Amino acid sequence: MSQPVSSEPMSDVSTTSTTSQPVKVAPPLKLDILRIIRLCQQQHGLRHGDYQRYRSFCSRRLRRIRKSLEATYGNQKKFQKPVITDELVAKDSRYLLLPLICSERAWAFAMQLKTESNSEPRKKFHLLNRLRKAVKHAAQLEALCNQQKTCDARTKLEVQAYTAVMNGHLKFEMQQWSNALEFYVRAQTIYDKLKTGVRSEDDKQMIDQRIDEITTNVRFCQYKSGDKNAAKELRNLRTKAALDDPEMTRILDAFLSEAHEQQTSTISEVTWRQHKIQIANEKVRLFFLNLQEFEAEIKKSGVSFDTKMSLYESFLKEAVETLQIAKDELKNDPTFKPVPASAAAAGGATPSTNEKLSDGVWLYSYIAWIRLSKMIERNLAMIDNAKQQTFKTTTSDNDKTDATSAKKVTKSADIVRMYDLLLQFLNDISAIPALQADKTIQSDVAFQTIVYKACRSFYIAVSFVQTKRYKESAALVNKAEIYMEQAKKIVSDGQQPKSSEINYQTLLNEFNVIQSKLDEVKYQIQTSATTATPTPAGSASPKVGALQQSFDEVLSIEEQKELEKKPLIDRLDTYLEDSSLTNKNRLNIVSLPPPFKPIPCKPVFFDLALNHLTFPSLDDKVQSKRQAISSMNDKGQQQQQAGLTSYVKGFFSWGGKKQ
Repeated sequence: MSQPVSSEPMSDVSTTSTTSQPVKVAPPLKLDILRIIRLCQQQHGLRHGDYQRYRSFCSRRLRRIRKSLEATYGNQKKFQKPVITDELVAKDSRYLLLPLICSERAWAFAMQLKTESNSEPRKKFHLLNRLRKAVKHAAQLEALCNQQKTCDARTKLEVQAYTAVMNGHLKFEMQQWSNALEFYVRAQTIYDKLKTGVRSEDDKQMIDQRIDEITTNVRFCQYKSGDKNAAKELRNLRTKAALDDPEMTRILDAFLSEAHEQQTSTISEVTWRQHKIQIANEKVRLFFLNLQEFEAEIKKSGVSFDTKMSLYESFLKEAVETLQIAKDELKNDPTFKPVPASAAAAGGATPSTNEKLSDGVWLYSYIAWIRLSKMIERNLAMIDNAKQQTFKTTTSDNDKTDATSAKKVTKSADIVRMYDLLLQFLNDISAIPALQADKTIQSDVAFQTIVYKACRSFYIAVSFVQTKRYKESAALVNKAEIYMEQAKKIVSDGQQPKSSEINYQTLLNEFNVIQSKLDEVKYQIQTSATTATPTPAGSASPKVGALQQSFDEVLSIEEQKELEKKPLIDRLDTYLEDSSLTNKNRLNIVSLPPPFKPIPCKPVFFDLALNHLTFPSLDDKVQSKRQAISSMNDKGQQQQQAGLTSYVKGFFSWGGKKQ
């Protein structure tokens, strides 16, 4: 009986002791993996595609974390690798950062090697080893999170998605498309689930960016696996703003280059200006395929201005490279003789020159024309966007403006610079070898030059009004009106060639904005002239009518030819648009060598009468001087002989004085 009685109070004591002590609940383990790696990548190099900088940052951060956690590799005498256990992770969640940063460092090193493997193929093996190391550290991170009972569910999902992405990258580089597709789809599914449970807009935006990156890889793997619909989706991704990501751009470029290689065999010749051009180079064929896709993408509705500019930049970069390839093939071509633009504008080419050009010259001319025409289209799009910002109104063609671009107001000087580039491009088109004898192209270029000169003069006048230079602005307004009248007269007279590829009437739409603002600028100049301070006696006020009277005096063709023969320094008071001044090889600024002018010279050098003069005889004076000189020379010779004899005697120790 004593045993049960004694046991009851002991049990009561034990229960009371356990209930009296509070139970310690471990805090939940959380790690925002996606936010951590996104912030690190954007702030340390990956915004500009600098993987080496990001890898260096990962190494420095690993050192700081290990030093703060005292997880060193032994001491100076003995190496001891630190092992991350569950107990250490339970005490401090920063231990999870070690495998995460190690995986990021290995992945960044692999991406750096990928950019270098284009020139050094042996680095492909090192790249795969680095990706295997990244997968190993990601798997270690996933194991540590799964073993922790207090680990957050979101953290586990993010770790699983991160490990799947790293495995997908490894299989992608190993060209195991089906396995890579499985990992990418798994990661995409996990991120879709995470997006539904996230409330913060920043987190949703980061998850969307991650899903877009994975989607590009998924489509590429599907395309390599034989899915034809994936190719269309990859082409559509080219027009998205996500093209700023260097990794996505690299994948899309690889897809497009491979897809185009299969289609280049179909392009063997092109027709331009009623001339068939044979294409043998594969890169040139690829350029013409990209041209077709580029034109299709630009014409799509709903494409933003920034996207158009990025498409133009990428295509023009490829056009420059292709043009250099075509030019290198013409080194030994005797028919390839590029003529400066000023010489072509002055009529340096003859109609019979195109008959002697080879196919290589025609191909070079065609690519040069495509490049310049696309540069003109890009500048016109930039000018249309700038007009909306300058006058804060919409044009007839574009009724909507971007919210981001409307915040910035473009100055008139920027538009003037764009028109300067347009005129330069038109001048270069007239100098293309195959177009120098084409009357249709030359007439089109001449008409466009008049139109853009009118627009340029108007915007220079607007910029002068803003800087209160009213005299110059009045003169430029009058000049713009003269150009506009010339262009309208050409259209009204029907001088457009039938074979022209442009419509002259549509070009006159450039004057719509100018016509609506021209009277406003005139009234502003008139108001400034009347309200300005009084001018001195005898000086005229800067009124538009007075300047119009002097500016309308147009020089005749014969007077222009005579002025072109004179150097610029001799005709500074007369305004003339001389095309030779834009050519570095034919600058006519001063006459070299300068003309000869009579100048006074010194008679010492140019006294010709000196050779014909007879001077008086001075023999008597010269004879007395010769006698004195001869007597002095005789004494000197006797002294010299005596000195020589004494020297010889002293050398042989005889003939000296005896002491």
